[in-house]
Amino acid sequence: MGRFAQWRGMVLAQGHRLRGALRQAEEPDDPLEPPPSLNRLDALVEGFAAGQPVRWTVAGQPRPLPGPVDVVAYRIIEESLTNACRHAPGAAVAVRLRYDPTGITIEVRDEGAGPAPSGGGSGRGLLGVRRRAERLGGTLSAGPRAGGGFLVRAVLPAPEEVAE
Repeated sequence: MGRFAQWRGMVLAQGHRLRGALRQAEEPDDPLEPPPSLNRLDALVEGFAAGQPVRWTVAGQPRPLPGPVDVVAYRIIEESLTNACRHAPGAAVAVRLRYDPTGITIEVRDEGAGPAPSGGGSGRGLLGVRRRAERLGGTLSAGPRAGGGFLVRAVLPAPEEVAE
């Protein structure tokens, strides 16, 4: 019975840690800070560009996005840049936004070696933004690129308003 009690205690502890991590990844944004928005992308990129070269491009016709989509798009870019700084310090990073009639596609790629095979990070940040994207009906993929480096790609739905 002692072994079962030890196992049960370990499972409960892991469950509490996992729930805490998921809750932290899904916490609402700080109400004292200005709301995250792609309108603040210049400042976000500038903050990261001090440590490594970051360039960003926009394709398609930029337009205001619904609030939740705008926030998630910003958070995806923020998390991707954070990961690039952590796992590919000094490597060039490219951020690309592409607007189309159905929504927005975000790609953030770096030229670094990518995360260490040992899993250098916990991956909670990408998990959190992936969940946010999925709640909106979007998708997010992240992984090593064939030619080297790392790519985060998200597609978020934000259909253009149909003029009547």
